[in-house]
Amino acid sequence: MNRLVLGLVVAAATVSLFAQTDVEAPPSGPEDQKKSSVTNDRLVGTWKLVSAKYGGRTSDVPERYTMLKHITPTQFMWVSYDDEGVVRRAAGGEYTLNSGKYAEMPHYGLSADFDIIKGKPQQFDCRIDGETWHHKGELSNGLTIEEVWKRVAREPDA
Repeated sequence: MNRLVLGLVVAAATVSLFAQTDVEAPPSGPEDQKKSSVTNDRLVGTWKLVSAKYGGRTSDVPERYTMLKHITPTQFMWVSYDDEGVVRRAAGGEYTLNSGKYAEMPHYGLSADFDIIKGKPQQFDCRIDGETWHHKGELSNGLTIEEVWKRVAREPDA
């Protein structure tokens, strides 16, 4: 895989956030509502990419790089780094969340493929099930993505 394609795949993997391919019935009760509704307070934290599809194809990115996404009440930042801890790609900026629709507006980043998404909204459908965040959408360049992220647990104080 050439560097540009790899770069696009990695950027797509990290610029995204969450949904699933099957259509589900709406939540029926309070427990189901709590389980699937996505609110800013449920989104805030650190997430690790555990699986991804780009352009409908399963990606090996989660095995080759560690990809984290940090969410604050108003900002996001994702980073991809190798086994030596060297950052390969990163991006961040503002995000919005409304009725299961998550959109990132990347304002800063690191890598040649960042220029493709800079300043353009990246929109996704998303849901959270417990500590798992699903998102699915299409990047501004037309690449479809599906990602699954797991919340990173806080280390107990030593």
